[in-house]
Amino acid sequence: MTLWSVIPNEIIFDNATPPIAYEEIECNGMKCLVEKTSPTECRIVRLLTTNPSEYLRTELQPGTILTYEPTLKILS
Repeated sequence: MTLWSVIPNEIIFDNATPPIAYEEIECNGMKCLVEKTSPTECRIVRLLTTNPSEYLRTELQPGTILTYEPTLKILS
């Protein structure tokens, strides 16, 4: 669909949803792209690996909800 109008896009598409903020984390030794759902939970959106066997891990399938607690790491 093509929209030809002199009205700015911001006015036409004012009710558009804001973009989702994704975060890259490491879970069980593998990098994942996640979407935060709450301060202590996130949902896996994508696995960031080139190893095909990593995609067979059931605990890291896209859509899985992860619960975590932030921890402080002391660097010396």
